[in-house]
This record gives sequence, structure tokens and C-alpha cells, in this order.
Amino acid sequence: MKIKYNEIDKSIEIKDGVKSHYFLMKFLIVLNLLNALLRIINIKKTGIGFQEIIWFALGFASLIILYLFIFKRTTLEKIPISEIKGLNRISIFGRSRFSIKLINGKKRELADIKTESEFNELKKMFIDIGIVK
Repeated sequence: MKIKYNEIDKSIEIKDGVKSHYFLMKFLIVLNLLNALLRIINIKKTGIGFQEIIWFALGFASLIILYLFIFKRTTLEKIPISEIKGLNRISIFGRSRFSIKLINGKKRELADIKTESEFNELKKMFIDIGIVK
């Protein structure tokens, strides 16, 4: 587990490379959105067809996902204790994903935590610090 508590700064330090992964994801989503816009701009010449409907749906989905990446998730590597609301576990198709909920409504994904025992260890650390009760 690459999550440590910094007593001097009263913050949690996470080193897992999520920042570069999110940058790449945002870049690909913007690229997909631009591609969809270019395809839809030609709608006057080609008319509305099956491909235009598909590209409109892809562009709309890209907008929603880009919104979630920008306004609902964070890539902070140093999170002050005062900003943390709690821990979150989501189970999808039998696979658990873990995150930290922040007071501002964003969440920080914990990509390195894969097992329940690692999550329990993190939860124990948060209880010892006084974040989670």
C-alpha cells in the first residue's frame, strides 16, 4: 500500500500514478469528442444517417464522462485531513473498487488497493488518525 500519513502536514500522501492515467483518459475523451464534432459538422452535406447518430451518441457520452473526470474526481497526491469525508467501497460485478470521499463532493480513486485486507488496513489507519469513526 502506497498510502502514508504525514503528521507534519496533517495530510494523506498517495503515490499510485493516477494523475498521469487521468490525463491520458481526458486527452482520449477530448480527442473522441473532437472526432464526433467533426463528423457531425458535415451533417449538412451528408444528411442524417446511421453513422451521424452513432457519432452524436459517442460525443454526448464523451461530454458526460469528461464532466465526471473534471468535476467529480480528483488526482491529488497530497490530501489534507480536513478535506476527507470518508472511505467508499463500490462493488461492481463482484469486483470491489475503493475511493476516498472528499468534502467538496469529489472522490479520489485508490487504484493500488485491490483486496479487502488492504482496505481494512487503510480503514484502520483512518480510524487511528481520526478521520473515519
